[in-house]
Amino acid sequence: MSDLQQQVAELGLKILGVLEVDEEDRLPALPGGSVARQLLLIGNAGQEMWPVFSASAEYADGEDNPLDRWSQRVAEQLTDKFDVTPLFPFGGPPHWPFVTWAKRARACHSSPLGMALHPRYGLWHAYRFALLTSDAEVVSAEVTTDAFASAAPCGGCAKPCLSACPVDAFTGQEYLYKTCAEFLAAEPDHPCNHYGCAARRACPVGEEYLYPAAQAAFHTEVFVRVNTN
Repeated sequence: MSDLQQQVAELGLKILGVLEVDEEDRLPALPGGSVARQLLLIGNAGQEMWPVFSASAEYADGEDNPLDRWSQRVAEQLTDKFDVTPLFPFGGPPHWPFVTWAKRARACHSSPLGMALHPRYGLWHAYRFALLTSDAEVVSAEVTTDAFASAAPCGGCAKPCLSACPVDAFTGQEYLYKTCAEFLAAEPDHPCNHYGCAARRACPVGEEYLYPAAQAAFHTEVFVRVNTN
C-alpha cells in the first residue's frame, strides 16, 4: 500500500476509482504548477468512515455541513503531505462531474434508483473528494477495471429497490425527492429515518456494507432538513 493509500485508509476512506485525465478535462494545476495526469476518487464505503468522522470536531460543533467541512479539512491535510490538488462535489462553482468521472473510471454502474452502484459496495458508498496528481502510476484503485468487464448487476435483478419505497418516490425514470422528504418529516418514527432509505436497503448488492444506523440517520436527517425548508 502506498503512503497516500495508507493515509486515506486511516481516515476511514478508500480510493474508489482512478481516472487518467488530460488537458481537455480543464482541471486545475498541481501545487507546483505541473499538469494533472491522474484523478483519484476518494470516498467512504461501508462502515469504516463513521467512527472517524463521528469523533471529529466538525461532527460535534453543531455548525452546518459537518461532513463537507470534515471532508475539506482532511483532503487539505493530504495536500500538505503529497503533491496533490483536491476537488470537491460541493461548494461550486465549478461543479465537478463526480458521477461522470466515476463512470469514465469504470468505478460504478447506474442503478434503477439513479444512484451510483458499486459492484462490491452496492449503494453504500459516496464520493467525498477527488485528488489530482501528476504521477500516472501513483496508486491503483481498490477495485480494478477488471471488476467491470461483466454486465451491470441490475440486468438480471428483480429490482426490489423500485417497489420498497413507502411513497413510491422512485419511478424508474426520476426520484421524487420532495415527496420522500415530506413523508420522512411527517413520520419521524419511520424506519427510513432511523436505518436509511428502504429502497436503498432493498438492493442485494453489497448488503454486508450497509451503513450503521447512526450514520444512516445522520444522512437522512440532513436530507430531510435541506429538502423541507
